[in-house]
Amino acid sequence: NRDPVAARVAIASAHHSLVKRYVGVWWQKPLAFWHMFHAIRHVYGVLHFERDVKLSADQIDVVTSILVKTPSWLLGDTVCASSLLYSALFLNSQEGNTMKPHTRALMLCTLGEIEYKLGDVDAAWRRFNGARELIPAIQDEDSSDRERQLVRVLANVGFFFWDHGGGLIKIDGRHLIEQSLQLAYRVSMDQWHKTKAECRRRGIKLE
Repeated sequence: NRDPVAARVAIASAHHSLVKRYVGVWWQKPLAFWHMFHAIRHVYGVLHFERDVKLSADQIDVVTSILVKTPSWLLGDTVCASSLLYSALFLNSQEGNTMKPHTRALMLCTLGEIEYKLGDVDAAWRRFNGARELIPAIQDEDSSDRERQLVRVLANVGFFFWDHGGGLIKIDGRHLIEQSLQLAYRVSMDQWHKTKAECRRRGIKLE
């Protein structure tokens, strides 16, 4: 009760994680949508406080990821997400300078996804290349969840490179996906299963 914003972000994140677990099995999709609804409900609860309480970079990462990945018919909102991301990444220079490398990389990936869907391909590539350049800094982070977050960044960048690149860029994407899987197998089996499922969906055959 002392920090309702942090509590709502944590609950939204937990529901969102369960969406990823259930959405891949057709008979579990109703449960996935139930968790999706509660994730977005708590996100809007967070945004209700946003005028009075400044969200941290990590909280913005969670909120914007859910806003982007929730369908519009279930109140997903990419416009709101992009506004929050631009503010955190580029307008608030003090926050941007102190942001953890993995948080910045994940935000760049989310913004890149939005821009690619809107047809701004060059901007999307700038975001994902920027995230790619942050990988060494993430590896050097002094953070207990550094490796789990690195798994997410490697997968996000790798799949974008694979999906939209050609030649050496596509090969680089494959290498990043492989690194993500190797690390996930050690630190996050949920993420390992999710990444393997994405590989199967794309027809990526890994040794």
